Amino acid sequence: MAIVTRRFRDNFELFAAHRVASGAFSDSEMEEFRALVRKDLEPGPDQIRAAVDCLVVAGVKIPATIDDAEERYRLLDEFFAEEAADIALQRRMAA
Repeated sequence: MAIVTRRFRDNFELFAAHRVASGAFSDSEMEEFRALVRKDLEPGPDQIRAAVDCLVVAGVKIPATIDDAEERYRLLDEFFAEEAADIALQRRMAA
């Protein structure tokens, strides 16, 4: 697995705690998701999206894979940062 930044870890933990607290995920579902993220952060070709086609253009299937591990990390980092910011905003608005 790639070494994640403290920001990535903190954002993920906030996301995970919020999803479990809200009932969107059970504890076991979040552990499965956590394992999936770990797998996605492993170097090498995309193991998760290998069997998924994203688009069909002119009859040609375009794979959904992201074989650049750094790009997968960047996308996950961006996603968890946006989720953490949204959770923080929700909390401020509720206070």
